[in-house]
Amino acid sequence: MLYVNMGNLAILCLSITILVFLKNYTTLKTPFKRLFYFLIWNLLIELLARIFTKAGMNNLPLLHIYTLGEFLLFSWFYKSLLIKPAFFRKKYTLIILIGSAFIILYSLFFRELGSYNPLSKTFVQIAIITYAILYFYNIIENHTHSPHIEKSLRLFNSAILIYYSGSLFIFMCSQAIDGFPEWIKIFWTFNAVLNLIFQLLIFLGIWRIVYKKAPSSS
Repeated sequence: MLYVNMGNLAILCLSITILVFLKNYTTLKTPFKRLFYFLIWNLLIELLARIFTKAGMNNLPLLHIYTLGEFLLFSWFYKSLLIKPAFFRKKYTLIILIGSAFIILYSLFFRELGSYNPLSKTFVQIAIITYAILYFYNIIENHTHSPHIEKSLRLFNSAILIYYSGSLFIFMCSQAIDGFPEWIKIFWTFNAVLNLIFQLLIFLGIWRIVYKKAPSSS
């Protein structure tokens, strides 16, 4: 099926990106290192999901675990990028605690672990989209990195905004299309295409940093 092939291509691209990160980890700036941990988490959950599927096990409990890690790691990533609003940095720990508590309590008491988690997933996606929008505002107001680094960070941020904006629609509507297998297949194919675009843009961003020299200031 198309979405399966797209998923396999995305995993291949993700694996190559992680190898590039690993090879150059010690020379990378803090935001890149933090994004690297999310990519590792992403690959781990993807591989476990496939192992569960091949074993005939329900892999949806992994989605609940992934959602929590996704929130924590992207919040940590954007903490290294966002100067404004000052509230985010000052209340970072409180935001993390409240967000994590909501995700955990919702998964444990309001949803079956073997089912989708549309509400907590939607919450996390909206949070990440908000971070991405705020980052574009920050680079207009503040330039904390060199233009060479900012180009890659903008690519990463664009990848995040494209994927999560599109994927948000899918997870918000997951309950509405339940029982319509053809629509479900279309939605998941769309999600797989978005994921592949996301992985390609992340790869391009790290490739620019590692293998494309910064222009001379002279």
